[in-house]
Amino acid sequence: MIKAHVNLCLRSTAALALSLSLFSSGCGKQETQTGSAAPPAVEGVKTEPLKVERVEPSSTGVKAAFNVQPDGQAALGVFGTNLSGGNPSGGATVLWNGQPLETKDGGSFLAATVPAALYDAPGIASVTVRGAGGVSNAMEFTVYAKTGPAPKLTELFPGSTAPGQGFNVQSNGESAMGVAGEGFLPGVTLLFDGKKLTTVFGKGTGLSAVVPAAAVASAGSHQVWAVNADGKASNKMPFKVAK
Repeated sequence: MIKAHVNLCLRSTAALALSLSLFSSGCGKQETQTGSAAPPAVEGVKTEPLKVERVEPSSTGVKAAFNVQPDGQAALGVFGTNLSGGNPSGGATVLWNGQPLETKDGGSFLAATVPAALYDAPGIASVTVRGAGGVSNAMEFTVYAKTGPAPKLTELFPGSTAPGQGFNVQSNGESAMGVAGEGFLPGVTLLFDGKKLTTVFGKGTGLSAVVPAAAVASAGSHQVWAVNADGKASNKMPFKVAK
């Protein structure tokens, strides 16, 4: 369920893409772990459990590279606790369904190269980190198909507002609408009375979009629906602007 307050701030997409350039720029620590064995612990030093809190991004479309590096490869950012600090001797390895990925320590996160063959078909991958502290918890990475059944809207957040009244106000002052449903695919667009809104794909069951102030400046009833990149449209839901 999407919370009432929708945050459209993409903390990862632009900033992380730049940060992950450590793969080729030479910045940050450059230890790389690709072997199958966990790095050795330092005798007498206690290691802490590794915990993955999020991966960025957490999804992509089939054959759609993400956080593309200068060499054209996709890169995954892995954030959590003790991912590098959990190993006093340095080094940790990101695993994709148990397969070691080329991993580099960005200081506050790990960055891993993801071969194109790993996201060339729909599915859900398990992402973990292995280090001296053992193997971390798993986070899911979803590879979405290019097409599928038409999406379906089940709820809008909010479903109404007063004339001229902002909602889920973002840091830039714009209003944001959250949408719950199913069948959303990367590239989906939310429409408000047929006008395309700037849309952020959250996952297959949720997305959010910016609603211009002019669209809710006066009382009226509006229609909201979504269209996937394959052209398939969802059902329509009403959004009321009333005193």
